[in-house]
Amino acid sequence: MKNGISLITPVSKDLLYTKIADAVSDYIKNNHLMPGDKLPSERELAASFQTSRHTVREALRVLENQGIISSQIGSGTYVAHVEEESSLYLESVKINYLEMLNIKTELEKYAISLAAERVAAKDLEELESLLGRIEDGSQRGVFESDTDKQFHYRLSELSGNKMLAQMIKKMIEAFDEYYSILPQSTQLCLRTVARHRELLDAISRKDTEAAAKACDEILLIDQTLIMENRGSRDRKMEEK
Repeated sequence: MKNGISLITPVSKDLLYTKIADAVSDYIKNNHLMPGDKLPSERELAASFQTSRHTVREALRVLENQGIISSQIGSGTYVAHVEEESSLYLESVKINYLEMLNIKTELEKYAISLAAERVAAKDLEELESLLGRIEDGSQRGVFESDTDKQFHYRLSELSGNKMLAQMIKKMIEAFDEYYSILPQSTQLCLRTVARHRELLDAISRKDTEAAAKACDEILLIDQTLIMENRGSRDRKMEEK
């Protein structure tokens, strides 16, 4: 491992934590670091990038979620795995969320059209169970985001197209992080619950047109969420 952090070039403040994640990933590759090699401390990285330790932690969390690094309390941050290529997740967080939302919706509509043709009774029971938990949560004013992800993951898997399902899953993961810190996310997400019921009912009837309509209505709610909170996410990422 090469010592020092001078090899990491400072980056601009536009979506800074994502650029820091990429820069640290490049640092690992360019210096041929191996699993077990230690990275510079948060304090050193913050000084190198001329930003807050909070922003550095967000960047490291992205890499840790991808399995590229691992953090050990009281010891530091270490390389866990060396990636040959940037993941879809790291690439997706750089683009316009409204654009990605439209792409995700179209992919999901296609996946659902495939799933509707091959869904079995046991699959519908599984989806019904997941949606039931979402609906129960909504009655308490709670949006069951983890269950919602499982619902959408399962729908994409039922398409029978593994690549399509993986692309949708990566986009859902990117949006999950995005939505988690938006101040109005819960109330707007709760508005999608009734549309999810319409979606599942349409799939049960193999009515792909009605299913697509339900997806479009969910899209409108998600677009509202992004538009009403545009800018708040980036400001939070820069807070110390």
